[in-house]
Amino acid sequence: MTDERPELNFSEDVAIDLDDLHMEWARQAQTRKKYADEVAFLTRQIKQHVKLIDVKKAQLKKEESRITISIKTLNAKATVQMIDAELILSNDEGLKVAQLAVFDTEDEKINMEYDLNIAQNALKAMDDKKTAMENEVSLWKGNYFATPRENRDVEPGKIIVKEIQEMTVQKQRKSLNRSRKTKNDSK
Repeated sequence: MTDERPELNFSEDVAIDLDDLHMEWARQAQTRKKYADEVAFLTRQIKQHVKLIDVKKAQLKKEESRITISIKTLNAKATVQMIDAELILSNDEGLKVAQLAVFDTEDEKINMEYDLNIAQNALKAMDDKKTAMENEVSLWKGNYFATPRENRDVEPGKIIVKEIQEMTVQKQRKSLNRSRKTKNDSK
């Protein structure tokens, strides 16, 4: 497996084109996989970086031990506080380099953890996008959205004519029902 990482454009990937839902569904799984791969990649990088930090800390301990031994050689009665103060104030080049290496690798780890958090939240947004698309499809299936209709010009008299027609239909229905009832009663 290669470490070739695809370009991620979160704002584009999380957007939903409502006019092209079938294509959004086709791309959803691939897009989510890109973000899941990014989360896995960053998690692995952080674990490897923790090992590097452990090595850098071991090198720092080695330098501190070397200076502690030299302090103890000069003053056998040196206390822990005196040794700590000497380590902090020391101008030893090896110690300074080891300290900076630890600080730098820890800062890199913080930046990597930030990137991981961003990628994890993007992955969650991909899951939210899927849910939103499912809801959108459900609304479309239920004919929730109105479709455009042709504008109709209604003349004032036509409404009244329609009401009259409805009343005559009701009268006709009543008369048919009465005639049926009288026929059924006579039988």
